[in-house]
Amino acid sequence: MIKHKILLGSVLKPTNDARMYEKIGKSLSVLPNTEIHIAGYKSSQINTNNQFFYPIFESRRMSVLRLVAPLNFLKIALKLKPDTIIVSTHELLLVTYLYRILFGCKIIYDVQENYFYNLLYTDTFPPLIKNILAYWVRFKEKFVQKKIDGYLLAERTYQRELANRIHPQILVLENKYQGAIPQESKIVRITEGQKIKLLYSGTIATSYGVFEAIDLIIRLYLFDYRFELTIIGYSPNCRELTKVKNRIAPYPFIKLIGGDKPVDHAEILSAIHTHHIGLLPYRFNESTTLRVPTKLFEYLLNHLPVICSPNLIWGEYIQKFNAGIIIPFSDLPKATDIKNAILNTDFYTQGNPAELIWEESKLLDWYKEHFLTTQPAEQIA
Repeated sequence: MIKHKILLGSVLKPTNDARMYEKIGKSLSVLPNTEIHIAGYKSSQINTNNQFFYPIFESRRMSVLRLVAPLNFLKIALKLKPDTIIVSTHELLLVTYLYRILFGCKIIYDVQENYFYNLLYTDTFPPLIKNILAYWVRFKEKFVQKKIDGYLLAERTYQRELANRIHPQILVLENKYQGAIPQESKIVRITEGQKIKLLYSGTIATSYGVFEAIDLIIRLYLFDYRFELTIIGYSPNCRELTKVKNRIAPYPFIKLIGGDKPVDHAEILSAIHTHHIGLLPYRFNESTTLRVPTKLFEYLLNHLPVICSPNLIWGEYIQKFNAGIIIPFSDLPKATDIKNAILNTDFYTQGNPAELIWEESKLLDWYKEHFLTTQPAEQIA
């Protein structure tokens, strides 16, 4: 029997990426007679009966070898002849478009980020270069639009932000938590007399507030030596990572895990289970203000209290579940006030974050309706 093959691809996301593989790939792997093929940044993932992994990039983010990654992806597609290609980055759009023109397949664009906004509103590149790159991304997304059969959107806000670059066949599939559904609410109280471990997880970047997290823990530690901070994740900017390392070097109560390479998602989830407070100290930025960070879903489902910078959307979640406190990281309150708020609050006293579980059935129903067919992929002229 001919297998239905799905190829998912990214360049910077590892082959065991939390969304591309753990959520989308694994969910689709339950379809009958289906093979899942994942191409991305090299990780230690091992092939299974119907899940296969292909490293197409393993150097630093700014390496010239990154230009070769799309060609590596095209070679994999030529070998596999997939029925569907799910593209998780703009970098693979053009080679996927070329493959469809020549050989035929279905294309799904999994929009994990608004890359146009990311380039335009962050300081990763100098002003002139970031403008050129941002509009190059916009051109690619518009150019391939008519050949894309469906869109997965990781954020609701992308429906508005990308309205002129997507068509009606879309599915909003937020990065909700993939794991066991909590059976009941769990009231959390942080007590006096123990270490108070703070966690900054995910992308290590200025715009995501890593230096605000460092400033906060220094202030708290100087007031009470029991406060500690773990920074775990990957920094896509080596200059920023060097600044982070220099900043935390004098402080043994700050631990860095990862930084120069992606950290397995399982390791991040393990850290969530062993810490007392999760931090979301994001700076205001047009590219992130309307997005819901994956880490927020992870913190909420694991009943980890959070300290969050002011944000209307995130604040609704935090208030709904009484999940944490909101402070202005740009103008930190006194350490004694923050500590009192931490120790004198019962967290998760209302609601149940179970509604924030990853919606696998939603993805499967959508894919089966629009993409799963027993007929050979159409040859596109």
